[in-house]
Amino acid sequence: MAILQAIFALISRSLGSILSALFGWAVVALFGPTSPREKVWLSALVGAAAAWPLLILGVIWPRLAVMALAFVPLPQWIPGWLIRSVWIGLAIIVPFALGAVVAGRSRGPAAPIPGTRRVASNASTPQRSPVRESKLVRLLRGIPITLAIAASFLIVFVTVPLKRLLAIVRRQVEIDVALVTDAHGYTLVADEVADTLGRHGMNVRPITPGWTVTAPSRILSYLGGPSFDAYVPRNFARFRSPELDVTLYPNGLMLRGFSRQAAFAHGLLVEALTDAPAYQTFDPAAQDIERQIRGVWAAFGQNPAAHAGSVVLDSRLDEIAQEIRSLPVSYDEWQIVYRQALQLDRALRGHPQLLEARTSSNPYMQSPEKEAAMSNGATRSLSLRELLGEITGKVTLLARKEVELAKTELKADLASELAAAKGLVVAAVIAILGVNMLLVAAAFGLAVYLPAWLAAVLIGAVLVVIAGILGYVSWMRRVTQPLAATRKTLREDAQWAKERLA
Repeated sequence: MAILQAIFALISRSLGSILSALFGWAVVALFGPTSPREKVWLSALVGAAAAWPLLILGVIWPRLAVMALAFVPLPQWIPGWLIRSVWIGLAIIVPFALGAVVAGRSRGPAAPIPGTRRVASNASTPQRSPVRESKLVRLLRGIPITLAIAASFLIVFVTVPLKRLLAIVRRQVEIDVALVTDAHGYTLVADEVADTLGRHGMNVRPITPGWTVTAPSRILSYLGGPSFDAYVPRNFARFRSPELDVTLYPNGLMLRGFSRQAAFAHGLLVEALTDAPAYQTFDPAAQDIERQIRGVWAAFGQNPAAHAGSVVLDSRLDEIAQEIRSLPVSYDEWQIVYRQALQLDRALRGHPQLLEARTSSNPYMQSPEKEAAMSNGATRSLSLRELLGEITGKVTLLARKEVELAKTELKADLASELAAAKGLVVAAVIAILGVNMLLVAAAFGLAVYLPAWLAAVLIGAVLVVIAGILGYVSWMRRVTQPLAATRKTLREDAQWAKERLA
């Protein structure tokens, strides 16, 4: 019995980590960058969409679904039609609620995940053309998105335990590494994975991934539409050697093999992918730290020999370290950015990475993609006058872009404030009606001692509750930080200028 409990605990823990990674990836793909507070309720909404098959089960077998969800049987005196009505309401509300949020958080095409292995300027990176849709279309798109999320999570929920059991039978281990990429970064990360393992004697060869690997993402891309297009690669990557099996998902990296080889490969890859175009965390605050660390890596990688011991880059690392000290995330995510900062500190001191030191004479230029991303020979060949002219031109372009961003964001903030004001007005009108009904009910109760007043009280209470909900939702939609994106990009521009002047 103890062995079975240990096996089930291992499977549950692994399944939980994979589902958590898939949740985080789906939230980023659907809604883009979010604040920590937004991520909580957006994750809950995605979780409700993933549980949509259970809601359908509740429509068919109401009491069985409650038992499966709460592990508590409902009393027999509660009528079945009432339970079924609740399940029907939830099954209808979830897709439209998801569509409403997607429509309300309309955004352009997903921004590329920053990384030093991209080309020097993101402006030259080809991006997919934005697909413009009306809000009504995005609202109705909540239905196929819900179906896609539910189907994908169902496949993962069924296949992951089977894979874990198979690994246990083969006396192998499975290690899941969080790694959030977009469609472009996925290819670069896959190349770096194969290159890193090859340099260290793990002669992996590419193989065709099975349907259990590709099906969840393909379903999300096919049914989810434009929301997932920028995050689902055209071709999936899987590598295998006699001792190791490596699968790269859009939301993570899975290593399966014997314990020693899998552990060593795990250490190699998280070290090598620190400056790759992929996030190893899911919390928005932690991802912002990762982005800053990659910015310093990009500046350092342009000329590692000259930038070793740079006072300016050291000061940027000190600023990042101060943010890490007060980072409000779980320890699992905190230690990831802490480890990345330590790796950057080692590089800035002129030392190669620990695991890479014995296999590469130049640990900062290991692949053509990375060299293309970090090299800037054209810039270094310019005269001082030409260099100052280029810097001035870029600063002018940045300033013009910042003004355009400020105008756009100001319009968006005003539209959000107007929507919040409209909601508050509607909430106020409904609240007044509710208060009037309560007063009428109180008058009826005092004048005539009949049960009819109870109905008026109930109607008034319902109106007040609705008004409270609308008021709260409208109040939460207010702009708490005006021009937040503009201020953030100004800070990033200052950091960029500081790093480039190192």
